[in-house]
Amino acid sequence: MNCPRCKSLDHNKNGKVNGRQRYKCSDCGYNYSVELKSTASSASVKRQALQLYLEGLGFRSIGRFLGVSHVSIQKWIKKFGQELEELKSENEISIGLTHLKCRKSNII
Repeated sequence: MNCPRCKSLDHNKNGKVNGRQRYKCSDCGYNYSVELKSTASSASVKRQALQLYLEGLGFRSIGRFLGVSHVSIQKWIKKFGQELEELKSENEISIGLTHLKCRKSNII
């Protein structure tokens, strides 16, 4: 397990927070946790929630179906939407418009 900041392998245990082991990097002094909570949902569950939302199901019904809080579903959908907006804004192409004069003789 590497330090997220400096990628060093030299670390020491530094307590627990909410049941998760904390580590302190011996090189840069950064404190970090590496384990996911056991209650964390997998990417496939989040993807399935998005598919169900796009099919027209509501947040509460998706939550009941997947066994997840409807608030979590809302947060996932909002995050997907924000990521989509970021991708959209990154891929926008600005095209300079030129003014063309058209004559009737050129129109077929």
